[in-house]
Amino acid sequence: VAFGAGGMLAGGASRKPFAMLQGIGLLVMLISGFGLLGKLQLGFPHFAIAKLVLWLLLGALPVLVRKLRLPVPVAMILSLAIVAALAWLGVAKPALW
Repeated sequence: VAFGAGGMLAGGASRKPFAMLQGIGLLVMLISGFGLLGKLQLGFPHFAIAKLVLWLLLGALPVLVRKLRLPVPVAMILSLAIVAALAWLGVAKPALW
């Protein structure tokens, strides 16, 4: 996902391979996340909803950069913050305390 998003944010002539890499990575993350929720029999807790929203934002970030003319350094910092929040939510699972 990071390789695909980074390649699309960097620009260049051929963005299609990077878009495909990002899409495939996001799909694998989605399937594995729901699989883990099912295996742990957690249902659909609040942290999973927050992760889903952040996952969608991470997937839409390259489009936001292109369409809204968001500066690339701001997008990179935003993507690192999103990934850090996703990692924390995945490890801590705050709704289960």
